[in-house]
Parts: sequence; structure tokens; C-alpha cells
Amino acid sequence: MGSSGSRPSGGARGQAARLGLWRAIAATPAMLGSLLLVSVAVGALGRWAGLLLLGWVACGAVMITRVGERITVRAACRLHSPSPAQAAALQRPWAAALRMTGTAGGDVELYVQTAQMPNAYAAGGRSVAVTSRVVEDYESGRLPEDQLVAVLVHELGHHATGAARPMLLVSFLAAPWRLAASLLTGLASILAGRQPRRGVAIVVVAGLAMAVTRAFHQGQWLVGGVLAFVGLAAVLCPLADAAISRQSQFAADRFAADHGLALELAAALHAMDDGRRTACGWSRRLLASHPTSEQRIRALLAATGSASSSARLRPRTGIVTGGPE
Repeated sequence: MGSSGSRPSGGARGQAARLGLWRAIAATPAMLGSLLLVSVAVGALGRWAGLLLLGWVACGAVMITRVGERITVRAACRLHSPSPAQAAALQRPWAAALRMTGTAGGDVELYVQTAQMPNAYAAGGRSVAVTSRVVEDYESGRLPEDQLVAVLVHELGHHATGAARPMLLVSFLAAPWRLAASLLTGLASILAGRQPRRGVAIVVVAGLAMAVTRAFHQGQWLVGGVLAFVGLAAVLCPLADAAISRQSQFAADRFAADHGLALELAAALHAMDDGRRTACGWSRRLLASHPTSEQRIRALLAATGSASSSARLRPRTGIVTGGPE
């Protein structure tokens, strides 16, 4: 399959490459919170505390190596190497995706995740995965080869733009803080009983605002500042990360479109959506890590220069494209 599109320009690729950096910046408060929590947790161990803290940071650093990434995606993301039959089935579309993007076969590794939902992922700086359902749909003919190649190129686009590169490390370093936040949120929900979540959120915000105001009134500027920072970070950082994640999806879609695969990727998304819509509130939309299929298809069709191309979208089984973050 040849490429009929233009290659991504250096400026466009450089602009997209900053998405990974911005996602890391958005997660910085969570990583600092994790550092504080881990420091407190190991502080009781006396002279061993510093060594354990250094070991925690070192484990994160190992994740950015090839061997460390292999271990992480297998253990944390439940990915595995394709079986001989899966490898044989994926060989041709994977080779086509690598050839079209100019990616060396040794630079990126292809994995499979056992799952009934058709999906595809980019993880770290060297890993791309498809679910076993994708392989089954391709082998049965439900997923055309050109659409599978388009999705694989989309995932390679996450690596080309650098959006996925820091996320394994960021997720590991932010995990203690996010786990603690999830536990506290769950505890608040239990204590609230059947009260609406919006009511619980209002109570939490009001309580935090009162604590900050009281601290400032008593002249405890450091305490008030820390509380205010934690409150703002807890709200703004997830919103910022979700917004950047959505932009990274558009950037990977543009990467596929630049390689002449806009219609093929749009067809896969159209078939996956298949007219299904799930109602969601404004808060869920703001926190969504992916744009809607309709938004992505509209952008892809715009890249072809003709919205009438929607008539060429084939209603077959499609897949969701994204990444484990």
C-alpha cells in the first residue's frame, strides 16, 4: 500500500512533540504529591528511608529503558508478544505501517492484549499493541487490511509526535498520589451515602475554601497557600491532562492523514461508533481523554479536503485507538 499523502512537516511534528512535555507538566503536582506521600511512608524506617526513596525513583528511571519498558508493559498493561499465529497474521499490515512511516522494525515492538473489545494502544517510547479481538476481526475479514494499517500508523503517530513517550514514567511517579486521591474520594462517597456526587463535591469545595480562608485570616500563609495549591491542582491538573490527551489523539490522527490514510482511519472510527451515542455530562466531557469519534472523523474528513468523503466510509467493525495512561 503506497502513501498518497504528504509527510508531516518539521514544524507540525515539533509542535505535536511538545504534547508529551505538557502532559508531564500537568502531572507534576501529582508527582510531587507522590514524592511527599512516599517520603512520609518510608520516614519511619530511619536510615533506610533515603535508600528506599532513591529506589522508588530509580524504578521509575528504569522504565524509560528498552528492557524496563518491556517489563512494565507486560506487567502493568497486560501486553504479551504475539503468538506465532498472531504474528503471522499481523506481519503484513505491521510491515506496511512501518514502511509507510519510515520506522525501523527494531525501533518499535508490537504486542497483543487479550481482550474482547477491539482496541489499539501506544505505550512508552517503543511499544504498540492491538487487542486479540482486532487480530480475530482482521483474520475473519471483518476488519479490512487498509483500516488496520491506518490504526497502526495512528499508534505509530503517538511515538512520532512524542506524546506517549513520558507517560509510563509519569504514571508510575504519580501513582501513589492518585491512589490516595481515589481512596479518599471513595471514602467520601461512602460517607455521603446516597447523596448526589455534585452535593459531595460542593461540600468538599466549601470545606477547603473555609480552611484556606481561616488559614489566611490567622496569618498562616504557608498553610493557606499549600491548601489552595492542592485544591486548584486537584481540579485543574486532570482537566489540563485530559485536554492535552485529546489534542494528542488529533495529532496522531493528523499523522495518519499525512500518510494518506485519513479515509481509512475515519472508516474504522465510523464503523466502531456505528451510530451509538452515550450521553455524558459536561464534567465527563471535560475529563475525557479522547475526543468523540464524530469529532475525529470530522477532522479526518477535513484533512482530505472534502466532507463528501463520508459516503466512502464502510460500516464494518472498527476499533478504538488510544493508549494505557
